[in-house]
Amino acid sequence: MIDSHSHSILSHDGKVSIEVLRDKAASMGAEYLAITEHLDRDYLYCGLSRERFIRQLNLEKYFRGFAEAKKGENGIYLAYGIEASYARKAVNRYLNELSGYPFDVIINSVHTIYNGDLYLGKAYRHSREEVYNTYLDTVLESLRAPYDYDIVGHIGYVIRYAPYEQKTICTPEFSEKIDEILKEIIARGKTIECNTNIRLHGYTFLPELPILKRYKELGGERITFSSDAHVPERICDKYAEACRLVKSLGFTHWTIYKQRKPYTVPIEDFE
Repeated sequence: MIDSHSHSILSHDGKVSIEVLRDKAASMGAEYLAITEHLDRDYLYCGLSRERFIRQLNLEKYFRGFAEAKKGENGIYLAYGIEASYARKAVNRYLNELSGYPFDVIINSVHTIYNGDLYLGKAYRHSREEVYNTYLDTVLESLRAPYDYDIVGHIGYVIRYAPYEQKTICTPEFSEKIDEILKEIIARGKTIECNTNIRLHGYTFLPELPILKRYKELGGERITFSSDAHVPERICDKYAEACRLVKSLGFTHWTIYKQRKPYTVPIEDFE
């Protein structure tokens, strides 16, 4: 059992220590847990750090705290990770900061468009077509960022808070851009998530099932399980369900990262 995406209290929206997440994963029999704290430098360029709940990650504090937690692994590989939230204006900052620490894994995610986090809802004042197209354009742009990364985070994040009656992004008007994104991921040798932190009735994973299926059809092989947990109760959440789904699509192995190198782990069988 593996989990490639989690957040401790060092992230602005985390709730517990790295040690609590580590021990929860170990108690469940997990062999690999990546702590991937939010590095939200995109917020610095759209004013979001002035919001009450947006707290920028102190990389040096994280480095020291992780090193202490790593000492108590006790049978689990605790991976030192980061989730960098893309914005064009933040690229140079990421180039400088990401190269300064010995990360095991880097997730490249898109959370902000129109100078605001989708979580805050302001972006959705625009039409569904405009917002979804802008989001997909930003994801494609993020894939071509000059800084290095390993995993593309929660493709389709835009639907998580969408107020539209039709929430899915898997409709014909977006298929060409989705294909372009998936082909770019494959060409660059990156990994996609099966992310179970969707919090939307009727949906189980990000990306949505048709995107996972299309990724496989296009030749995609690298996929990882991500709970995107912010509390210990969500570590490896829906893991068995995710294994059954991705195996039904033809995937046989999860991809995990240690010292920025990809390794494969067989996807377990669950009845």
